[in-house]
Amino acid sequence: MDLTVRLAQSSAAKKLFAVTPRLRALLTKAIKDVVTHELPSVTTCEIGIVTLSDEELLQINIQSLGHDWYTDILTFEIERTPSGKLEAELYFSVERALENAKRYRKSIEEELLHLAIHGILHLAGHDDHDPAKKKRMAARERFFITKHHKLC
Repeated sequence: MDLTVRLAQSSAAKKLFAVTPRLRALLTKAIKDVVTHELPSVTTCEIGIVTLSDEELLQINIQSLGHDWYTDILTFEIERTPSGKLEAELYFSVERALENAKRYRKSIEEELLHLAIHGILHLAGHDDHDPAKKKRMAARERFFITKHHKLC
């Protein structure tokens, strides 16, 4: 599988937490693993990751989904072709990630890893709006997080 991961940070997000090359490599490795296992028909995958402030992600949530609340991640599928190409963008709130990391007593790197895995699972069709589906999605998240968190 051919994978490209592009990472961008708004200036506001970068002031809160700058993504290191090591974290970029970890995210890329985890994304490739999740895509390979959860989306086996994908042969070419382009994922854009954008880190933003709470306010920046809130504006995207309002404009794109009509949701007037803070969130830690938004996932947008840009293109999926019958020939196996997938292009998507994941938008992370650095502020939510920092808060979640503190709340769950883990590193910001582990939380960003969790968000990336969560976003790719959404692309694979997993849903977290129904309790039973949320439980299944959480189990898949734990599987991939356990596999990759030791590198954080």
